[in-house]
Amino acid sequence: MEQITIYQTWDVQKAEQMKSLLEDHEISCYISSHLTQAVTPFAGQQEVRLMVPKVRAEEARRILEVFFNSQPGEESTEEDENS
Repeated sequence: MEQITIYQTWDVQKAEQMKSLLEDHEISCYISSHLTQAVTPFAGQQEVRLMVPKVRAEEARRILEVFFNSQPGEESTEEDENS
């Protein structure tokens, strides 16, 4: 199943909260990063992406909109990041 990025941020904790919320709504998702935690052990040192199945992307975005407000420097994305 094709996965797409629905949110990207430098705030790993916020991404984890979003992931938990989506899983509570039975939407499978995962957090993707180009760097491992061992390479950048400090929070805020790496950009992370919240990935969901493409067929559930719109539903996931709506759920996140209800519970979270976008912060400066963070953005939703509609394109597949192929990560």
